[in-house]
Amino acid sequence: MLAELFARSGRALLEGFPPDGREYWAARFWDRAAAEQHVQLRPEFLTQKETIADLLRAHGQDAKSVIEVACGTGEFTEMAAKLTPAVEITAIDISAEGLARTAQRVKHDDLRLVEGDFWADNGLEQADLVQCLDAIHHLGDLRQVLIRLRSMVKPGGIFIGNLWTGDNFHEFQRKRYGVAGHLTRTASFLGTAMIIRASAGRLKTGAYRTQLTRSDEAVAVLRSVFDEVLEVRKERYFMGFACRVDGGPRP
Repeated sequence: MLAELFARSGRALLEGFPPDGREYWAARFWDRAAAEQHVQLRPEFLTQKETIADLLRAHGQDAKSVIEVACGTGEFTEMAAKLTPAVEITAIDISAEGLARTAQRVKHDDLRLVEGDFWADNGLEQADLVQCLDAIHHLGDLRQVLIRLRSMVKPGGIFIGNLWTGDNFHEFQRKRYGVAGHLTRTASFLGTAMIIRASAGRLKTGAYRTQLTRSDEAVAVLRSVFDEVLEVRKERYFMGFACRVDGGPRP
């Protein structure tokens, strides 16, 4: 179908150009609560949220310090505050509005909010638990993003994350936006890919802010970056995972 052709052609043009959604996300915030109200996709979003809760219960019980990268409006920050024994939590996001909503949502005695770019030096110390949820696929090349996230984890610490995968991407988008809406979005994506390729990456638009990877490929990258992949939960549109960092350079 046309949408599949547009998406496939756009991905081919963008090989070697990771997504860069910094300007897009700095001007807005990811409203997961609104996404969870979608009639067809609500069960999928809620299942993924429960997956993350399970991973925190299973692997976050030794965490005294937590860093959350790209916290959005703080849904998962709040979850970490409630489900782990963390005495200090640092939540970072590029969106000022997202951080303001996190401040309103999360009740914790030592919550630090940092407005900053994931790729910048934000003066963060390593933490026992680092989490990045609903965001890894927006931050750039998957392997490079995971390497940077790994560097934030203390030796012996845990990383918990999730990905929106490419396994059933077109089905997800048709449910979310309808057939016509999905076609329009993939056409816009192809146009953006042409612009990025023609400008050697100098020009960008918000239409390319997501790198979708199939779940089996993502697991292989996780295993190449982290010392141990403790658990992987694959769902129809998402996957959640917990990994350990033993210490020392791995990648």
